[in-house]
Amino acid sequence: MIDRLVRQVGENPKLDSWDPPLCGDIDIEIDRDGVWHCQGTPFARLALVQLFASVLRREDDGHHYLVTPVEKWRVRVQDAPFVITELTEDEQGWWLLGPHGLRCPVSEAHSWQVRDGVPYVQLWHGTEGKISRALYYRLAQQAEARNGEYGVWLGSCWCVLG
Repeated sequence: MIDRLVRQVGENPKLDSWDPPLCGDIDIEIDRDGVWHCQGTPFARLALVQLFASVLRREDDGHHYLVTPVEKWRVRVQDAPFVITELTEDEQGWWLLGPHGLRCPVSEAHSWQVRDGVPYVQLWHGTEGKISRALYYRLAQQAEARNGEYGVWLGSCWCVLG
């Protein structure tokens, strides 16, 4: 199955241009902590999670799908499919990091918003990443008030914390 998916997807998935028919629901769920489960059991293979994460898309109906050029399967997501656990800076700017190799630049294209007191970041293909509690508390120590909200400046980006 993995080999077939890798052949279908390729190295740089073009999820936004793919429009395959819905094949149905698949018994995959991403829990509140960003852990992927199949039939109630956490995935044991990191490579499989990374592959599935690379073809995950959230559509206008609010559901998340695993998408290839020829198939689309609906998966359950309890909250956000990704959890942001680290923040780092290099010569290219600030980066959000998470499990499974997640790496996202802090930029205008990846806006921050707060829901129920928790900051979320827009990632790609409609998906979001939730800022982990530990990272939130580290950032909160540097927070400042701006226009009635609290946040931090990361480079030239205002990142809302609450």
